[in-house]
Amino acid sequence: MIRKVVLILFLAGSPLMAALSQQTPGERGEIRDTEFIIRKDRVLTLPKQPRVFERTPSLPPVSSRENYSYSVQNFFVDLDPVKLDIQPFTKAFPREEAEQFSTFGKLGFGNYSSPLLQLRIHSLPDPDMNYGIDISHQGFYEGPVDGKNSAEDHSKVDLTGSLFRDNVEFFGKLGFHRDMYHFYGYTPIPAIEIVPEDIRQVFNTFRATAGLRKIERTESFDFDAALGLRLFADRYEASENEASIKAHAGFRANESLHGGIHSRLYFTSPSDITYSDINRNYFKLNPYIAFQQEGFKIRIGANVVQENDIVPNKNMDFHIFPEAFISYHFVPGFGIYGAYEGDVIRNTYYDFVMENPFLGPSAQLRNTIQNYQVDAGVTGAINGELTYKAGFKYGDFTNMHFYGNNVQDSTRFQLIYDDVTTVLQYHVNVGYNFDENYKLDASANYYQYTLSELAAPWHRPEWEINITNTFTPTKKWLINADFRAMGGIAAVNLASGTRDTLKPILDLNLGVDYSIHPQFSVFAAGNNLMNQRYERYWNYRVRGAQIIGGISFKF
Repeated sequence: MIRKVVLILFLAGSPLMAALSQQTPGERGEIRDTEFIIRKDRVLTLPKQPRVFERTPSLPPVSSRENYSYSVQNFFVDLDPVKLDIQPFTKAFPREEAEQFSTFGKLGFGNYSSPLLQLRIHSLPDPDMNYGIDISHQGFYEGPVDGKNSAEDHSKVDLTGSLFRDNVEFFGKLGFHRDMYHFYGYTPIPAIEIVPEDIRQVFNTFRATAGLRKIERTESFDFDAALGLRLFADRYEASENEASIKAHAGFRANESLHGGIHSRLYFTSPSDITYSDINRNYFKLNPYIAFQQEGFKIRIGANVVQENDIVPNKNMDFHIFPEAFISYHFVPGFGIYGAYEGDVIRNTYYDFVMENPFLGPSAQLRNTIQNYQVDAGVTGAINGELTYKAGFKYGDFTNMHFYGNNVQDSTRFQLIYDDVTTVLQYHVNVGYNFDENYKLDASANYYQYTLSELAAPWHRPEWEINITNTFTPTKKWLINADFRAMGGIAAVNLASGTRDTLKPILDLNLGVDYSIHPQFSVFAAGNNLMNQRYERYWNYRVRGAQIIGGISFKF
């Protein structure tokens, strides 16, 4: 209805608007009579549209009993893979290669008429072989007592060679050593002349070794073996020949677990005034297994020894001793360790005279039975520069050897054995490295002996200190400084029955080497710079301060 009214008003108003638009400006604003006609009988008719009220029916679900299978076929062409030769880019940096020399020599001379000669000739590095010869001689032809009567010299010639095949090295060595001394442990009497020839002692030693070993020692299996021969004789009636076989086989399961077995076999034939036609045989097996992980280490093994020495206090020839070692580092700078070991320490006449060159005839040669020895203490490394180890050892030994002046000739020494000996040892070791300029190695030991038959540990020190310093201030300078101290040495003269305690030993040594050319350098060495006339063995004074200088070369 409203739409009708609006439409009628619109149609009726159209002529009015047209009339108003035609009026003159002066006629605007007048009110005139107007008639409006409103028609109510007009009807607006719209066409009818159909309307659907029914819902669209849903279709029934599709069902089927058939199985559908699909086959997928691979259509690959049989072609060879593309090979790409890819290499990383490498930049050639300049590398300074050190010049290699095959010959090294040293010539020098010092007081006490002491010439020095060293010559080493070795092949340059070769992947298939190497070989070389070492020759040296040092003499002291004037000594602390009666000049030439206390002279000594040392000479040696060694030939070495190796042949490398795959992962195995075949090696060999031939050597001859000559050491000359004099029995000058007497009190000089002006009226009596002693000829050097009458008291001279000379040791001649020939050695030969041949063997093989694996080059890569870090693989899962490792081995080495060697045959040895040693012929030894002095200027008198002592001699000793020895043949040896040494072998080792080891395995490495991983970085933490490894083990193996060491074996040693010796056939020794010594001869002297008091004994001859003796065969001293020694066979030793040392199986072991070791484990380490995160600061923890442990090693367990055994020393199985068969030896045939005939001594009064011996119970058996066959020995089995356990060995064990364990350590744990709480931090790299501090750890604790402990060890236990029993063994048979093999002693030969050659070993004795290398320790005391003034040894004369002795009644018998004996091995030392280490019934047990306990070692415990602390150890660590600080900042990769300072290392230390401190602890104690306590052991029980049978037939430990000592020295006394000989009953028949007090200028010579003889072996003395103690039946049962216990030794308590306190030890400290310190090492320090500062870059490549300084290195220090120092050790101190204190010993307490409990003896069953002897009154004192003859000619063994009660305490000892060793300090070694190495300075390299520049590439041209090399300085070595050593200090050795030893004291509390009790001595006995079996000929007279007298006893004494030797004065402490204080020995300072210094060596300096300066390179004046890449192939030439000069050196100077001083021994016993404190000029101490000490005695390591009773009645045998050492040389005083000694200086030797010379030149060394290489080409």
